[in-house]
This record gives sequence, C-alpha cells and structure tokens, in this order.
Amino acid sequence: MAALLGMLLAAAAPDGAEVEALQRLWSGVRDSSEQVVMSVERGASGWPQTSEQRVRTIVAPVSVAWLGAHVLYLEEFLEDDPEDPRRQLLLALEPAGTPAHAVRVRLFTFARPRHWMHLNYRPRLAARLGWRDLVASPDCDLTLTRVGEQFQGGTLGRHCVDGSPGEARYLDYRLVISQELYWYHRRTLRESDGELQEEVIGFNRFEPNEARLYACRVAWSASGAARDLRPLVTLDVYEEGGHSRFVTPDGRALELTLHGRDWPFALDRAALILLLQEQGHDTPFATAWAQMGAQQIALELGWLEVRCGSMVPDSDELAQ
Repeated sequence: MAALLGMLLAAAAPDGAEVEALQRLWSGVRDSSEQVVMSVERGASGWPQTSEQRVRTIVAPVSVAWLGAHVLYLEEFLEDDPEDPRRQLLLALEPAGTPAHAVRVRLFTFARPRHWMHLNYRPRLAARLGWRDLVASPDCDLTLTRVGEQFQGGTLGRHCVDGSPGEARYLDYRLVISQELYWYHRRTLRESDGELQEEVIGFNRFEPNEARLYACRVAWSASGAARDLRPLVTLDVYEEGGHSRFVTPDGRALELTLHGRDWPFALDRAALILLLQEQGHDTPFATAWAQMGAQQIALELGWLEVRCGSMVPDSDELAQ
C-alpha cells in the first residue's frame, strides 16, 4: 500500500509543478492591444487602427481554501478605467491528468460582480466568499499545456455558450502565456452551422505597437534525415527579441530567438532574423534572414526545421 501511494505521489508531482508554474507566470499586470479582426455586425474591421483598444488584465493569487490551493482572481478593464471592469473571474488551477503537462483552469464568475471588485486587495472580503457567491462555468473551463516556457491551450469543443441575445452561439478561446508573452484569440461561432460571427485577438501592447507575433513550428527528425521530420512543438515569439526554449526528444536543450527592429547590428537595413542556439550559450549555431515585414521565415537543418509565420496580419492583407 505504501509503495502504491509513493508511486501515485511521484506521478502527481510533475503535474503539481505545472500548476505552480502556471500560477507564477499568469500572475501580474498585462497591457494588451485588442483588435477586432472581423464581426458580422460591423463587417470587416480596418486592422488595426479603427478597432484597437487597450485592455489591462490583472491576475493575482487569492486565498479561497475550499476552492483549492491555487486560486487566481482575474480582473479586466478597458483603457484606464479600473472602476468599471468588463470581466471578473476566479480561476481554480488543478492538474488536468491528460494530456501530459496540462493544467485544468476551472472558471467561476460572480453572482454580484461589483461587490467583489479588486478582490486581490481585499483578503477579508475573500475570506467571506462562499459557493452562493459564484457561478461555475464548467463548459468554458480551459486546458493549458506547458510547452517549453509557455502555456498554450483554451476551451474544448463547442460547449462554451455565448450568452449574448440572438442566435445561439458558442465561444472558442485560445490563450498563450509566458514571462514575456500574453496572447489571446476569441472566436464567436454560430451554433447551428459553426459560421464565424466575430473574431478578436489580443497581444502585448507596445509603445509604439509595431512588434508582431510569430508562431514557430518546430519539426525534428530521429534519423537526422529531412524526410523523417515530424512535428515537435509550436512556440509563439515576438519579432523584437522574443525567445522561447524547447528540448528535443534526444535531450538537446535549444533556444529560439526572433529579432526585427530591435536588432542592433543592422541599423541601415531592417531585417527579420531567426537565431537558434544551445541553452546557456551566447553564440547561435544557425541563423536565417528575411526582409523586415516578411510573413514567414525558416531554418532548415535536415535534422531540425523551424518555420515561423506571422500571427498578426497587416491591414492590407485583410482588405484583400
């Protein structure tokens, strides 16, 4: 019996570590630029100038012991108006079980949201929180999986119902969190046929907001031959010095960095530069170049391939 208990605890330990890692990464203050890509009510938006708004998201641990050991309070408001939050949530983090390295995020809204405003600064109020004060949203729970130094994931299936009046619709929500990245993608789809009704994207706010987000798909070959390349991981990085780490199945710890306007060695000619190096080493062993503003950049090494594509389209692309 003791041996079995030890095995169960050993198996649970990595999942517990993922929960703690997600809590550390998610906690903090994030300023995002939120843009409407399309809306059937407003037509195609003029990306990004006409639809951009600043969103501030505050996430902080709160003590709600009966809800779990890892509980976060999330408060989100537009521009600089903290007294009028548009969203307030309690997030209970727990191991997901499957897939590996995944965390389940249980979502709760408040029956009386304004009563619980700024809960992260009001521990005495948090101590009085009870089940009757919360509204569970199990169909909108998130599953976030650790990939390198990021957590990626979102809602599952078509069960997260959008409560807006009119035709029945559901939400598909994607989220990426790392130390330097906070990116979300919200789609509202018609329940009857899955037709897209609205698409919104939010990403780190820059001043000026010029840096673009790229999704870098990494493929690895066990044999070392390009014909045997298989998908390994997808990492999201910004063009202004964004970086992310990953480990290949044979144990090689690598770091990917993407430079653009921040690159200090080519002031007279803007370029997009992709670097690959061993973790802990200063010198990259592989590089790739592309024109500034390029939608794609790639590294092809035979045993490893990295292809990065822009996740934030230019305004003229949307107009096509």
